[in-house]
Amino acid sequence: MTLEQFFGVAYAWGVAHRLWILIVAVAVPLLGTLLARIGKAGKTDRDGRFIASVVVGIGLLAVLVEMLAIGVGAGVLGQSVLDGDVLLLASPLLCLGGAIVGIRLVFPLNELASVRTAVDVGAFILACAAVVWFFSKFRGWGLLFFGSITQLVLLLVLGYFLVRRLWRRAFGGRPARAPAET
Repeated sequence: MTLEQFFGVAYAWGVAHRLWILIVAVAVPLLGTLLARIGKAGKTDRDGRFIASVVVGIGLLAVLVEMLAIGVGAGVLGQSVLDGDVLLLASPLLCLGGAIVGIRLVFPLNELASVRTAVDVGAFILACAAVVWFFSKFRGWGLLFFGSITQLVLLLVLGYFLVRRLWRRAFGGRPARAPAET
């Protein structure tokens, strides 16, 4: 089986089971919100936060898989998004939207680890895209920059430290040292 055949078979399976995929995409946030609410009512809300984080993570993962599938379909296979099945295209978006709306009723989203991680990784990706855009302005050995060399060096240093900080926030850096005990 070639990779192209695999994508065709996977899409055909998805179309054949599209209603079940939609039901699961709606049930996961509903059930997750209910379980997070139950977990919040215990002695500590730690279990509820974990469940909420997992539910939002599942929604984010579903949308990422959908974006990857759309990228492969449009970029490699030459298909249009408009040719895709509506239920298959809407299911991950409904899952993520339902997860965010439902979990938001239980916990503030900024307290969930999966949301903080997604924001950190997104900021890192945007910073890397800005760096790629900046370096795409090189034409041969020259750089068209309207400013002094000092401003350019300062901009590059600030960009380096920004990307480095975002890398550490998104993917973890060296752990902070524990204070010395006396």
